[in-house]
Amino acid sequence: MDNYTQRLADALVSEIKAEMGRRDLSSRALGRLIGESSQYMSTRLDGGNPRTGERVTLNIRDVYAIASALDIDALELMGRAQRIANEASNVTPFRGRNVGPLADDELQAVARPADLEPTDEQPSYDEPS
Repeated sequence: MDNYTQRLADALVSEIKAEMGRRDLSSRALGRLIGESSQYMSTRLDGGNPRTGERVTLNIRDVYAIASALDIDALELMGRAQRIANEASNVTPFRGRNVGPLADDELQAVARPADLEPTDEQPSYDEPS
């Protein structure tokens, strides 16, 4: 599966889960609505196949059955997923750099000492103003 196809599949599952959340509907309950087992739904919406850990891609029948159960037009659901997948293609993931640990003198330079006595800028809360 190419990168865009994977993003689209992930976005579709995310949109379905968002609609389920709006309706306070579990994957088990959604499965009942479309005549499928909770395991069937789990392999498509949750962790995937217990042996491989890979999520099973939704097929057209699944999409139409789920959309119908959620009272959404299947093309609208796919359109939402497509917009999300397209937006995600414009995002470059942040690749953090390992800069290593800070030396003690660098830590001292950025550390702020605790002010034990109130200053003019810091009013004392013990004394009335």
